[in-house]
Amino acid sequence: MLRPAFSIVLTLVSLLGSVPAKAGLFDDDVARKQIADLQKSTSQLLIDQSRLMEQMSRDVAELQGHIELLVNQVSLLEKRQKDLYMDVDNRLQPLESNKLKPTPGKSSAPSAIPAAPPPVEAKAVDKVEVQPVVIPQSPPVINAQPAAPPVDPAAALKAYEAALDLFKAGRYKDAASAFNQFGQNYGASEQAPNAQFWLGNSYYALGDCVEVIISQQKLLAKWPTSSRAPDAMGSIATCQAEMGQKAETQKTLRDLVARYPESKAAATAKLQIK
Repeated sequence: MLRPAFSIVLTLVSLLGSVPAKAGLFDDDVARKQIADLQKSTSQLLIDQSRLMEQMSRDVAELQGHIELLVNQVSLLEKRQKDLYMDVDNRLQPLESNKLKPTPGKSSAPSAIPAAPPPVEAKAVDKVEVQPVVIPQSPPVINAQPAAPPVDPAAALKAYEAALDLFKAGRYKDAASAFNQFGQNYGASEQAPNAQFWLGNSYYALGDCVEVIISQQKLLAKWPTSSRAPDAMGSIATCQAEMGQKAETQKTLRDLVARYPESKAAATAKLQIK
């Protein structure tokens, strides 16, 4: 009777002893699975982040390339603008000693003088006895105007170059003011015709064609033999055309060819004359 009961007890003990082992084994499998899932999700996250970083690096590099390209283009445009101004100044500004020679047999047309009115026979009632005019033995003394003060060549050149630098830098309003002031201070200097010419170009850059015409007409009136005179007439014709003054434009172009036939401005004007 004892042996069957003892067998039953042993069986129960063995069964109870095996339960914790199976439970522990089950817990380890779940933990390993959770760790594996976590490692998998972490790896995928790292891969996604790496791809995102690579894409961002490519985008940044592409943007930097575009920025460098734009910076180079702006620098190139600025250089071309400065080179253009320098080229224009070098081509249009020969030595001041080389003045334009007037063409033989051709000269600017004098202003028309109105014909004297026909003599009118005075009536008897209108006739008045006229006393003879007494001419003095010596001419009256005329107070001469004081001579202009001498111009400092170094100061004039410095002021001219400073104004020209403003124009080349695109500061046209400041350049116009500087050239205008130069004309007042150094109107007798050898740079005066050039300053007057660039004054007109400053106004043209500002879109003021009226001031352009006034400035260049002053140059033609004061320095008609200057090397800048043909280009001044060309500037006048250009502004007249932009203002819709067709007849005046054609007249200016014809006068330019007649007065300065050997100039480059005249060659350009010939192509525009209709």
